[in-house]
Amino acid sequence: MSAVADHPCEHLSGWRGLPDSLLAPSTARRWVCETLASWGVCLPPAEAATIAELTSELVSNAVLHAVAPTGGERHFWISIRVDVDTVRLEVYDPDPTLPGLRSPDWVAESGRGMFLVDAQADQWGAVPHQGGKYVWFSMKCPARTGQASAASDSEPSSAVSRPSVLNLIEGESAMSPVALPHDTHGSGPHRVIALHGWFGDRGSFRKIQPYLDGDAFTYVFPDYRGYGEAQVLTGAFDLAEIAGDVIVLADKLGWDSFSLIGHSMGGSAIQRVMLDAPGRVRKLVGISPVPASGVPFDDQSWALFSGAADDPANRRTIIDFTTGNRLPARWLDEMVGNSLRNSTVPAFRTYLDAWARTDFHTEVIGNATPTLVIAGEHDPALSPDVMRNTWLQWYPNAELATFPDAGHYAVDETPLALVATVEKFLAA
Repeated sequence: MSAVADHPCEHLSGWRGLPDSLLAPSTARRWVCETLASWGVCLPPAEAATIAELTSELVSNAVLHAVAPTGGERHFWISIRVDVDTVRLEVYDPDPTLPGLRSPDWVAESGRGMFLVDAQADQWGAVPHQGGKYVWFSMKCPARTGQASAASDSEPSSAVSRPSVLNLIEGESAMSPVALPHDTHGSGPHRVIALHGWFGDRGSFRKIQPYLDGDAFTYVFPDYRGYGEAQVLTGAFDLAEIAGDVIVLADKLGWDSFSLIGHSMGGSAIQRVMLDAPGRVRKLVGISPVPASGVPFDDQSWALFSGAADDPANRRTIIDFTTGNRLPARWLDEMVGNSLRNSTVPAFRTYLDAWARTDFHTEVIGNATPTLVIAGEHDPALSPDVMRNTWLQWYPNAELATFPDAGHYAVDETPLALVATVEKFLAA
């Protein structure tokens, strides 16, 4: 697809300013979702997810690369317009340099923005404007609109009561499985899908990606609904839904068989995928994984965990506790900040019930799938003993690896040992 000349688009429109910070992409995504919802626009899940992803790409490019005018501040804004069957989004930044396409480096963590826009949008372009530029894309979408609650060409008022971001997508469509947004690493013959934990999105695996063997394995890292680039997607936020979406993703990729990696909550989810896709899962790897029985809580612990959806301090306390109260304060703050940016509050809260209070362990007892369970010595919640009393009791072909220098987050704490252990098991 090629960039095309600018053209007008009229119907419903709104705009807002964006912060000059790394919070801008998530701010923009959420605003786009809420604005479309306030207009009664209903999009199919696939189109909604793509619009959210491309919004992030344009805003991230602007914040990371725009050069401010000499002696001046940087100002950004975003606008959205909806025609009968087209959604068009524009991002303004103060740098007049127009973007161009380049061959992407798939190993790097950045540098693919305009390539992804070009590949997924129906049209895109860049236009000089007021000493800077705006970059735009448009997509044909079978959208339906109800009564608009915001005036055309004006920013929706913060005082207007508008539907939740989770009402953006029609309930019936959103409850059907969708192919989740994902990253791909490597091109090897052994295919692996890695599922993230409660506090992360697919980006939580990026610290290990430079060390993965892309010649032997192809790794795919998706976001669950309500997380990362899938924050726009609503649903039940339960294990069965994750499993359905992962299976649809595997089908879309053309993967008849694959192995699964799951961290924490993802450890519970990979078991549900295995059960719901019989005969397709080669091996399981759980990293501090939640057992299929869920996790028991006393009243005080449940108050801490259930309150974490609305209280960042609770999130920090949980992360600190599950890593043995031994890691730097700045890392704890980073983990909390990433969690707040990369998940919606309703999804975060609802997934807690899914992984903590869903018990399907009788379905996995005796399952012969080769399984590796990794536990950190400094994780008091999902400790090596918990793994021995659950996973190793139920899976006859399970083995346990205990990491003496890790707590709950081996991806961050011991990335090299983690990659070596996982890939040795997968390759055997």
